[in-house]
Amino acid sequence: MPVRLRGASQDAADLPTACVYVGPRSRFANPFRAGDRAPSPLGPPMDAAEAVDLFAATLRGLVGRCYAARFARALRGRDLMCTCPLDVPCHADVLLRLANESGDGDVIRTCNSLEGPQ
Repeated sequence: MPVRLRGASQDAADLPTACVYVGPRSRFANPFRAGDRAPSPLGPPMDAAEAVDLFAATLRGLVGRCYAARFARALRGRDLMCTCPLDVPCHADVLLRLANESGDGDVIRTCNSLEGPQ
């Protein structure tokens, strides 16, 4: 089963296994970061879990589902590497579930979703 690893893009390239860097400046990066204000500029800063949940919710949206399907195909069966510490929520966990769950990849689960359990 593929896993999430911590490191930079060069670290992923140096591994002998099938590993894809999904961190900052990659095409799979989470555009939402801990410390950003969301969903409005007047809201309180998000923590890591909220940023991950917003990423997952975006992938469930009308336009996001197209990206989710592409991401699932590109990442299926591969380890994912991001710069996030392994003990905090990371969008790579969302991508791992998306790419490796049985089914068609349309289900994206979050732990703190405002929409309730998926």
